[in-house]
Amino acid sequence: MSTEISNAYKTGFDRNIRRTTEVKGGKLRSKVQLATGDNYRSEGVYQLMSGGGLPSKRTNRFGDSPVSESDYTRRRVTRDDYEDGQFMDWSDISRMCTDPKAEKLDIMLGKFKRQEDIIIQQALLGSAQGGDNGETATAFTAGNIIDVQTGGASANVGFTYEKLVATLKLFGDNNVDLENQRPCILVSYAQWEDMMQQDEFINNDYTGNRPVDGKQTMISNYMGCDFLISNIVPWMNTAGTGFNIADSDINTTTGAWTDTDSTDIRACIAFMPDAALLEINPDISTEIDKRSDKGFNWYAYVKQSLGAVRMEEEKVIAIPCDESP
Repeated sequence: MSTEISNAYKTGFDRNIRRTTEVKGGKLRSKVQLATGDNYRSEGVYQLMSGGGLPSKRTNRFGDSPVSESDYTRRRVTRDDYEDGQFMDWSDISRMCTDPKAEKLDIMLGKFKRQEDIIIQQALLGSAQGGDNGETATAFTAGNIIDVQTGGASANVGFTYEKLVATLKLFGDNNVDLENQRPCILVSYAQWEDMMQQDEFINNDYTGNRPVDGKQTMISNYMGCDFLISNIVPWMNTAGTGFNIADSDINTTTGAWTDTDSTDIRACIAFMPDAALLEINPDISTEIDKRSDKGFNWYAYVKQSLGAVRMEEEKVIAIPCDESP
């Protein structure tokens, strides 16, 4: 193959790589806190400060100066490394009517987007490393799981208007600020179907501004909540008190969660923007080179290092939704 043709293949491959990596991040990246980790370490420790109550009432003109305390704790996040690669066979291009470079690279990018969403979901629902030194395991709060029967008259049901109301009430009971931040609710298409069949979501008799009017076929926001619809939503375990979010629960072929306990109950997630932190370094980056050991074909290599941690327990709520036929 001539030098000119070879360079053309590399240039086209490189152009598509750059176009692909400009669109970074999964569906959840923009909905959580983002941090850039240090290249020289794989773990980060982030300060978390809390405090509440009321100020002291002044009862004496020259009394002692009031002193109040704020609680300090830390959260630890550990990054893992991920990689993928694709060959571009010059003979394939010569025989094909279309250029497969863009499609190959879109597939690669999709893998990293799915992995990113999975890691954020594991952080939201899993155990977080907390405490003074970020070394104490902090489990998901059991009281932050909505009853799967809510709105179902003593039967397991899917996503209901009553579950949405119960979720917002629980946020309020947890003293979460709902006036200055919008909760995000992650659901699957099964829950979207549930919503499309409930008058409270689609009937003008219940709401003058229907959520389906803002975005065709989708519910993007409703009652001050942002909705994300994804095929990557975890499942509840058999006991109904936890989640199937281990790496072994992931279908590596589809890149989605597997209902390993066959519960048919999705663990939809409601969370605030500062409920979790995603640390990335490096972000999606690429290398392109000709491989002499592979027929001198061009090879694109993509890598990324990321990890996530739940920052505040009261700002994450699980909404079990039954998807049984």
